[in-house]
Amino acid sequence: MRSGIRASPAFSVIVPTFNRPAALERCLLALGHQRYSGPFEVIVVNDGGTLLPEFSPALRALLNLEVLQQPNAGPATARNRGARNARGEFLAFTDDDGEPSDQWLEEMSRTLHTDPAAVVGGHTVNAIPENLYSGASQLLIDFL
Repeated sequence: MRSGIRASPAFSVIVPTFNRPAALERCLLALGHQRYSGPFEVIVVNDGGTLLPEFSPALRALLNLEVLQQPNAGPATARNRGARNARGEFLAFTDDDGEPSDQWLEEMSRTLHTDPAAVVGGHTVNAIPENLYSGASQLLIDFL
């Protein structure tokens, strides 16, 4: 959601994080540059980490941002915590090291408004192909 508009969000984007402030900042900037015109909120769930980026006024102006804290319990628990606090009609999940394309929410919206009961997923692109583990994971995802 942008510019202080307080309509009920169509999407709640939930981002679990643990001590990766630079990655989280890149993720939030990508979310702030969505071409989606509808309202959305971003819920960051800090999973017991001690490192968070400074949420600049410029970033807060781009996003309707809520930051929740919890003791370290893993990303699944953090996602569930975010989901319990969500106000959106639809839930969207990304990890703190993800950088969703600027069409991410728009594409999901198009599908979900045609079939609201659908489960929507997208293509993941490995940002560190030189890493053997990341490369292997990408190969598996692409195959499946």
